[in-house]
Amino acid sequence: MKTSRLFIILCLMTSVVYGQEFTKKNLQLSELKSKALGDAPKKVFIKSFKIYYQMIAEAETTSRGGRQIGGNYVGDATARMAVGVEGVDPVHLQNMTNELYDYYIGELESKGFEVFTADNLQSTEYFEDWTKIDGPTINEEQIKGSLMVIPEGYAYFVKKITKKGKEKTGAFMSGLTGDDGSFSSSIYGPNPKLSDDLDDMFVVEVSFNIPSIWLASNNKFGSAKIKGGPNLKMAQAKISYISGKANKPGVAMPEAAAEILLKEAIPVNGVFKEEKFKSVATRSHTYVPSYASYFTVEDRSVEVTNTIECDPEVYQSEVKKPIKGFMDKSLELLQTGLDGEKVKL
Repeated sequence: MKTSRLFIILCLMTSVVYGQEFTKKNLQLSELKSKALGDAPKKVFIKSFKIYYQMIAEAETTSRGGRQIGGNYVGDATARMAVGVEGVDPVHLQNMTNELYDYYIGELESKGFEVFTADNLQSTEYFEDWTKIDGPTINEEQIKGSLMVIPEGYAYFVKKITKKGKEKTGAFMSGLTGDDGSFSSSIYGPNPKLSDDLDDMFVVEVSFNIPSIWLASNNKFGSAKIKGGPNLKMAQAKISYISGKANKPGVAMPEAAAEILLKEAIPVNGVFKEEKFKSVATRSHTYVPSYASYFTVEDRSVEVTNTIECDPEVYQSEVKKPIKGFMDKSLELLQTGLDGEKVKL
């Protein structure tokens, strides 16, 4: 009885700390034979661990002119806006990502798992001719305006790196962020095959997307307008646990799996003050923030017309809450399967 009460208290404390309850309302669960998760080896291969932090958002819209009623000619009107985050720099993002990675790996190890990355993975044909990338590293090409941050002490493989620096993973399904597949379901396809090559160890993928800014454009009555402002949230999240490959024809499917994706964005409040910006067919003053060197557009530096400011300590504290909450929920579901019960929300 005391143990049950303690568990309930801990759950309530977690809800208070993270300020967000993760349920079937905001999560999408995919599971396959999840009761058998406990039959898999107590080994995990972290295939991916990446967090995208939006630091800048750009928009440009043009209202076309031309001949008007009465014979007058009106020129084109073009509005431009680039809103950037000020106060948080790449060092803050790297340190935060490192902390979140260490937290997640520590939780896995506390459950008795042996953790593998590209550094200590046994030889496998799956990654033949792939490129190994060692963290810590920051990539600005994967999502426009965002920094993809890879933690220190973590290494992973990529199928290809384009001339512009964008990573290709070889996934056959497209993710919500493009063709890197970060937020696509991993239940079917390459990961079951990889797990089979690795003697059924869990193949794990972890991804988060944290936008900071909203922009909206509007063209009417010969004018071009753009509005924008702060909108910090955890917009996308995914953690998948996949073990083995079923001996069935067609697309490869796992022997056992559990995966959660965020289907409803989680707002992160108390970091930026509420404000709105507006651009009407003109460009405002140029401001060059600390992260500007990461972003270029057509060989020119991005000119930031407006900034949203925050305390870096507050940003890190508040952003970590929903990320850790999502991690904890995934580990809770995994434990359910390890205990021989069906995983459900």
